[in-house]
Amino acid sequence: MKRTRKLPRIPVAVRRLDMTSRTAERVGAAAVILVMLALFLLVRAEPEALKPLGLLQMNDLRAEAGETDTVTRTGTVTASVSTVDVLEVLGASPEDATAAAIALREASPTRGQRLRQGTPLSAWFEASADGRERLAGVSAKLSPKATLVASRSADGRFTANLLSARTTTVLHRVAGRIDTTLADAILEGGGTRQHAEMFAGLFPEDPVLGQGGRKGERFDAVIEVIADERGNFLEAGDLVFAAFNGQDASGSWYRFTPEDTGLPEFYSGSGIAGDEFLLRDPVRGAQMNSGFGNRLHPITGEMLLHAGIDFRAPIGTPIRAAGSGLVTDMRWGDGYGWFVRIRHERGYETVYAHMSGFAEGLTPGRTVMRGDIIGFVGSTGSSTGAHLHYEVLRNGFYVNPVTLALPTGRDLSGNKDVFAAFEAQRDTIDAFRNQAPGGQLFAAANSARMANAPAP
Repeated sequence: MKRTRKLPRIPVAVRRLDMTSRTAERVGAAAVILVMLALFLLVRAEPEALKPLGLLQMNDLRAEAGETDTVTRTGTVTASVSTVDVLEVLGASPEDATAAAIALREASPTRGQRLRQGTPLSAWFEASADGRERLAGVSAKLSPKATLVASRSADGRFTANLLSARTTTVLHRVAGRIDTTLADAILEGGGTRQHAEMFAGLFPEDPVLGQGGRKGERFDAVIEVIADERGNFLEAGDLVFAAFNGQDASGSWYRFTPEDTGLPEFYSGSGIAGDEFLLRDPVRGAQMNSGFGNRLHPITGEMLLHAGIDFRAPIGTPIRAAGSGLVTDMRWGDGYGWFVRIRHERGYETVYAHMSGFAEGLTPGRTVMRGDIIGFVGSTGSSTGAHLHYEVLRNGFYVNPVTLALPTGRDLSGNKDVFAAFEAQRDTIDAFRNQAPGGQLFAAANSARMANAPAP
C-alpha cells in the first residue's frame, strides 16, 4: 500500500501548463534539461538592446524543447513553507521532494542552509509508462544572475548545479531636474534609493540635498547596469559619476579605483580626492580603552560585537566631528544615550554615543566641518563610566576605525600611469554622457509599473 502524507493547506501558487502530445519519456526529460542549460550557456553574437527593469524574459521551455511529455508547475518558498513542502504540493512524492531539496541545498552557495524566503521554484514532471507523474527536475532562482538546477539522473538520484549567467556591465545615465525630490528623480530614471543617498553624500555642504533637494536644481548621474549576454537587465550596480548644480553646492565627481591601492574613491575631474576626511580620534588626547570586535558586554555579560571603539575622557571633554558632513540624527537612543550621527562623502557615516550634551546650535540637517565641536563626553545610556563610543560605517556596514584604509585626499597626477587610467575612465564617462539621454532607457518600465499600479 502506497504511503501518503496528509499536508496542511499551504498558500502556494500552482500553475499547470497544458499537456502536449506524448512522446518517449527519455526524450522529453533530456530535452528539458538541455534547454535549461542552454539558456545560461549560449552566447548570442549580437545581443539585443538593454531591456528595462522588470522585463527580463525567459523563453518558454516547452516551445524550445519541442512537444515533450512534461508538465511544469511553479511555487514559492515562504517563511513557513520549506522547499520539500512546496515540491510535495506541486505533485512530487515525499521521497523525490526530499532528495531534490537536499541536492539543491548541497549545491547552494550557502551550503547547508534552506532556500531563503521568496525563492521561486519551477518543477518539471515527466509521465511514466503507467501514466503517473514523476519529478524530473527543479530550478530555484537565487538571484537575477544565479539559478540552482537539480535533475534526476539515470539511477534515479538527484544532482544539482549552480548555473551563473554570463554578465556584462554597461553604463546608464540618469539626468534631469528635481521636480519633487532627488530620490524620486533618480528612481524614475532607473536608479535606486541607495544611488540617491550616495549622490547627496558627495555634496555634504548642501544639507537640503540630503533631504531631497530643491525643485528645479539639476543633477547628472551615471550608474553601472548589469546585463546578461542577451542584453537583458539583471540589476543596478555602482554609482560612477555625480554632477550637481544647486543653490548651495555644485561640482562633479568620478568614481575610480587606483590600481596601486584598490580603494574606490570619487575624484574631481582633475583627479584630486578630498583630504583624509575622517579623524581616528575625535577626542583629542584621549586614551582608547576598548577596541572593535566581539567582546563580553560590560553590563549584560553577553558576547556581542562592539561595533566601534571607546575613548576614555572626563565628562565635558569636547568631541569633534571626525569629518565634514551632514548631521542626520541627534537624540536619545536606547543603549547609546545622547548620540549624534553624521553622514560624510563616499558612503561613510560616523556615530558618537554616551554624550553628556550637544554643542550649542547643533541641529539635524546642519553641515559641520572636520574638527568642529559637536558635543561633550558623558556617561549616558548603557555606560559604566565617562567615555565616547565612536563608530564608523561604510556603505551601511560597521568597520574598524583604527584599521580602516581611509581616502587620502590623493592627487592622481602624481602617478603618471594611474592618472592616465583615471583620465581614460573619466573620458569614457564623459563621452557616454554626451551621447546618452538621461533616464529614457527605463521609460517603458516606468510606464508599465504605473499601468499595473493599483488605483488610489
